[in-house]
Amino acid sequence: MFDAQGVADLFVAAATVAAAVFAGWQVRELVRQQRDVERLETRAVSVMWQATSAPHKPDASDGSAVWTLEITLTNPGRMPIDNVHCTIYFDRPVRRLRHDGTADKPTTSLNLEQTVLLGGATRSWTRTIRARFDADVWVASAMRATVSFDDMHGEPQTTSWPRRTVRRPDLVAD
Repeated sequence: MFDAQGVADLFVAAATVAAAVFAGWQVRELVRQQRDVERLETRAVSVMWQATSAPHKPDASDGSAVWTLEITLTNPGRMPIDNVHCTIYFDRPVRRLRHDGTADKPTTSLNLEQTVLLGGATRSWTRTIRARFDADVWVASAMRATVSFDDMHGEPQTTSWPRRTVRRPDLVAD
C-alpha cells in the first residue's frame, strides 16, 4: 500500500509543514516582543528635575524666594522622537526669571520644547524661578510633568511624571 518512498515523502512533507509553522510562530513572537520593547521604550520617555539652588527662607518682602531648577528630558529608547513638548506644573504660581533680569508673568506651568530627541539622548534646561516660599512644601517636591511627543510611527504619545503624587515624608504634617 505505502512504499518506502511514499512514507519518506509523507514524512518530509509533514516535517516541512511543522518547520514552516514553527518558523511562523517564531516570527510572530519576535514581532510581539519588538512591539513590547517599543511600547516600553515609549512609556519610559521621562523628565526629571532637581533644585540646584534652593532657599532656606524667603528673600523678598512678599514672602517669595528664588529656586534654580535643572530639568532633564530622557529618551531611553533606540529611536528618535520628535515634536517634544514638556510641561512642568507647580502647586503655586511661579515667575520665570530671565538672564536679562526680567521676570515672566506668574504661571503654574513652564513649557519646554525640543524638535527632535535622538534615541538614548537627554536634553537639559536650567530655569530660575521665583515663588512663594513655604517651609512645609519644597517647590521641587510638589512639581509634576507631562511629556508629549510623536514616536517613530508618527503616533502621538504622552507620559506623566511622577506616575503618582509623592510627598516628602519629612514634610507631611501630622
